[in-house]
Amino acid sequence: MAQQYFTDSEWSMLMQAPWQAIAALILADKTDPVSFLKELRAALEIMVAEQQREDITNDLVKSLVASLNQADAKRSIEGEALMLHKQNELLSYLQNLNSASQGRQQALTYFEEVAKILAAKVTPMQAGEFKSWILSIARRVAEAVREKGLFGVGTSNEEKSMLRKLEETLTIKV
Repeated sequence: MAQQYFTDSEWSMLMQAPWQAIAALILADKTDPVSFLKELRAALEIMVAEQQREDITNDLVKSLVASLNQADAKRSIEGEALMLHKQNELLSYLQNLNSASQGRQQALTYFEEVAKILAAKVTPMQAGEFKSWILSIARRVAEAVREKGLFGVGTSNEEKSMLRKLEETLTIKV
């Protein structure tokens, strides 16, 4: 499944899906500024690693990763400068929200639209693989920074709740 089967608007939405999932998880619970920045950094590292994976077998995800890499290559920046650029983009997005609640709701609304696109354009199996990919990224972001308590407990209840909501929203009803 390649970009040619989608409108430019649909493809753009699919390309932004990992970032929307990351934003949803970062905004899922209240954290202190240090934890927030650690989670942000971990999310960026997770996305960079995703974009470097060579073992992706799903055609849709493979095409999306190729498009994300092409977009990065057009920026003519690499390494740490690219990480800083992505960090600034994500921070800018987060700063433009009125509240964390608005950001969480915006992400869920976004994924409702993504689910509609997938339902109309891909097989249920491809949609399921895309969903698994997005949830894998979201779970790794949630697990990246231990939050709560002296020793931390990993994924907070709020993050677990957001993961469930993302999973429900991305489930294609046949």
